[in-house]
Amino acid sequence: MRETPKRRHNGVSREHMNIILRRSGFMLSDESLELLWGYYNLIIEHNEACDLTRIVRFDDFIVKHFVDSMIIDRLIALPASLLDIGTGAGFPGIPLKIIRPDVSIILAEQRSKRVDFLRMAVRELGLESVEVYPHAVTEHSFFHVEGVITRALERMETTLARVSHFLPAGGKVIFMKGPAAEGEISSGEAAGYALVQKKDYLLAGTSYRRCLLVFEKKEDTMRKTYRIFIDPHENREKVITSGDNTRFKEWKKIASGEGIKDSEMTLVSGKRLVKERGSADDDAELVMYDGYSEDDSELNALIERAIAQKRAFIVKKALYNELDVFNTRSALLFTRVDTIPQWDGHAADGCTLLLPFQDPANVGSAIRSAVAFGVHRIVMLRGSANPYHPRSVRASAGAVFQAQLFRGPALEDAIRGAKCPCIALDVKGISLHEYSFPEHFCLLPGIEGPGIPQGIACEKLAIPISEKVESLNAAVATSIVLYAWRSGIQRRALS
Repeated sequence: MRETPKRRHNGVSREHMNIILRRSGFMLSDESLELLWGYYNLIIEHNEACDLTRIVRFDDFIVKHFVDSMIIDRLIALPASLLDIGTGAGFPGIPLKIIRPDVSIILAEQRSKRVDFLRMAVRELGLESVEVYPHAVTEHSFFHVEGVITRALERMETTLARVSHFLPAGGKVIFMKGPAAEGEISSGEAAGYALVQKKDYLLAGTSYRRCLLVFEKKEDTMRKTYRIFIDPHENREKVITSGDNTRFKEWKKIASGEGIKDSEMTLVSGKRLVKERGSADDDAELVMYDGYSEDDSELNALIERAIAQKRAFIVKKALYNELDVFNTRSALLFTRVDTIPQWDGHAADGCTLLLPFQDPANVGSAIRSAVAFGVHRIVMLRGSANPYHPRSVRASAGAVFQAQLFRGPALEDAIRGAKCPCIALDVKGISLHEYSFPEHFCLLPGIEGPGIPQGIACEKLAIPISEKVESLNAAVATSIVLYAWRSGIQRRALS
């Protein structure tokens, strides 16, 4: 800290300040006194230029700014981290920091001249774990703090509403008010908080009446908003605002299903799937839109990790809409996909599923059932849809990332090359009720519409249905047969 004068004219001095503090019950160390004295001189020096305070009479200044700020530490157990809203010249945050250096402080002030002063004061005083937040605290703000403190004049319910989205359950909101604060208590309790402390007091040696009220948040509901700041340095996320951006163009191709093979990536959407896949892929890219709000703590933690690893992006809402093909209005994940190996014709224990489906949704649904019923190998026949198509991923509910997938030949070649019995679904085959599955086999559902091509040399299996319906959806038929196969295994195991 720069050297500060020991004395000023008209009896204003560090010693005089110490007398006032002692009279108020504060016996401070020389280090704390020197910091407070330096802080006072900085305020007086910059007061006119920065409009810091109208209280300039020395005794009043020390009592109404320093004592009024520091006395909070005598009245309550301070949280380990505090956001000081509407701090102005730094009250009560800086005096509290001087006497409680273990507490982390964020000084929130939106007026630019005062922001400049606060940054200079923190630097000059050498205060650590003090951050200056140069904006109003709104629903777009988010802080990792255990408590909020304010001497601002707005109603308590307004302050409680503006901090509710980031305070954890049990978080404290500390109001330094005048004696007229009594009438605001009920509105605070109605806002999801409980009043845990109320203390009326006089500042020592004065007739200055004050009221301290402490509210505690009751529910663990937190909401974080992600946005594009005017100053690009304020964004921790990567920002994309143009549709000509190369990365955005790649995402758009992936979202359409066209760019999956070249990029070896796919789109995952929907909160549950994003959380599941995002936790498993440390290279996945998270994409949000400007103004996106999220109250899921697990998803916010995932986003926070992506931000730290430079994998989080915020794009303009219009660009996001082009990527959000399922209209989830939530965070999107672009994740790496595994290379699918070639099938050698061998079957795993039990069922090997051969999929010829050309509709990605049917592929995803069949994969979901296959994983659910314990199929160990799923072979994607030539001409089938990409199992990592976004529609397939969504229909599979993420099961595609758990499945053992293989690339296979065309349908006829797969039947000829299979090194185990093949069973095809066909309305003219043996009834499912009468069939016993072999130990190892390949199951071939029909292609959507045409079914099984003529001349396929393999056993045929039929699902009995009403004559009112010509056929079942291919993915549904696959699920029914897999269920029947799994049920038969379980019955044999119990007998």
